[in-house]
Amino acid sequence: MGKRKSSRKPPAKVKRTLDTQFDCVACFHEKSINCKLDFDQKVGHLQCRMCGVSYTCAINYLSHPVDVYHDWIDACEAVNAAGKAAKSAAQDRNRDRGRDRDRDRDRDDRDDDRPSRSKPYDRRRDDDDDDDD
Repeated sequence: MGKRKSSRKPPAKVKRTLDTQFDCVACFHEKSINCKLDFDQKVGHLQCRMCGVSYTCAINYLSHPVDVYHDWIDACEAVNAAGKAAKSAAQDRNRDRGRDRDRDRDRDDRDDDRPSRSKPYDRRRDDDDDDDD
């Protein structure tokens, strides 16, 4: 007779947990950002152990450390976008100033190269003066 098959227990499901340590975007160290959530005061803190950068944001009862980290990333991107916009605006102003300066310089150069012309009424006066002499 054959043996009875032993019943196997189903494998235990691995419970996934979200990270509480992340890579720093300021100093590029791996796993150097610690996130802590204070649900009593509804504040999330993150701080880098290497460079000391820190960030604080408001949280709610559904928030996780990854939410605080991504809020920080979004804030960094907003600052960078504003910086790029200001930089491009400054470059545009400088470019416009350079064009105006070149245009004024060209205008001054053209005025210097032109022979001075007398006005028609100036010539008549000169002609009248010559007749009297």
